Amino acid sequence: MIPELPTEQHKKCALLLEALWRGIAPDYKSRYRREIWRQFQEEIEAAARTTNSLSVFVNSLCSRFGIALRDKEAVAVGEVLSGADDRAMLKLLREQTVLLVVAVRLANQERREEWEAQQEEALNMSKQLEVEEE
Repeated sequence: MIPELPTEQHKKCALLLEALWRGIAPDYKSRYRREIWRQFQEEIEAAARTTNSLSVFVNSLCSRFGIALRDKEAVAVGEVLSGADDRAMLKLLREQTVLLVVAVRLANQERREEWEAQQEEALNMSKQLEVEEE
C-alpha cells in the first residue's frame, strides 16, 4: 500500500509507478538488484522530461524495462491514465521523482513483509500438522 503522500496527484503518480514496477520481470530485477532502483528513478526522470503525454511516458518505461503488465496492474494504469492531468502528473514525475520512488519502495517492502509473514505462518502450520500426525 502506498504511504501517505501530500496530494492526490502524488498518490496517482505513485500508484502508476507501483504498477509499472510490478510489471518489471523478476529476473531483470535480480540481475540488476544493486542498481535497479537507481535505474528506475533515472528512467522515470528521463521519460517525464522527454514527453508531454502520460501514455507516451508509460510506453517509454514499458519499453525500457520490458514491462509486462498483469491484469491488475493494467487496470490500475488504465484508471490513472483515464483521469489524469498529464501536464501536472509529468511535472510531479520530473520534480518529485525521489519522493515517488521512495513511496513505491516502501509499498514494495510492506508487500514483501506481508508475503514473508504469510509464508512463515504457512510453514508453522505445516510443521504443527506434521507433529500432530506423529
